[in-house]
Amino acid sequence: MERLLKSRELVGLFVGAVSLAVAVGPYWGFYLALLFLSLGIGYEVSRVLGFRDFYIAGVVFLVSSYSLELGFALALLLSLYAGWKSWSMEDFLKAVFLSFYCGYLPTFLLALKGKGGFEVVKLLLFVWAVDVLSYYVGKSWGKTPIAQRLSPKKTWEGFWGGAVGGFFVLALFYGFGKALVYSFFLVPSAFFGDLFKSFVKRQVGVKDFSHLLGEHGGLTDRFDSLLFCAPVFLYLIQHG
Repeated sequence: MERLLKSRELVGLFVGAVSLAVAVGPYWGFYLALLFLSLGIGYEVSRVLGFRDFYIAGVVFLVSSYSLELGFALALLLSLYAGWKSWSMEDFLKAVFLSFYCGYLPTFLLALKGKGGFEVVKLLLFVWAVDVLSYYVGKSWGKTPIAQRLSPKKTWEGFWGGAVGGFFVLALFYGFGKALVYSFFLVPSAFFGDLFKSFVKRQVGVKDFSHLLGEHGGLTDRFDSLLFCAPVFLYLIQHG
């Protein structure tokens, strides 16, 4: 068990270090990394869902990186086409997941990078604080399940531990007042990103989307909260 925990922590530190290096690196490097992430998540999701056209995620990302509006329209059209082609609501929903989650959401991280400074780094630190403290507080003191049937290990104690951690990270950058407002929107976004992933995995009967990152699962398992938080964070810093 101790060896397993160390392995989990080492992989987490490695992924974190690489993510930070890419986030503070040049724009073109960040762009390529997000394209890889989009295709990687798309491949994992399409494999688990039994939907062959994983490249849709990359196409939507490329178009969305030029224009969020065009990307949204393309994602919707591709989803409608997939449903129409097979006359299947199931295929439509699979294409929606692949297009919007895997292809469209990563574009908001690119938009954050375009804001300059360290906006992506701030979001990364926030999400990590929420994830890490949710995990360890829940593991140590968690007794009250949030969604027993959907994700038995998620507890209210873990949720509030992550919320406090995320709040203090935001307070370091924005002060307590703005951090409180940001946390009100970002903490639920991170939580629902994780819960949505759990819902999809339970529907298809898998523990993880892949084993690329060992105990952390796949790219989809690792970056779920970040993808859900990115559009919310972008809106907050633009209008906050």
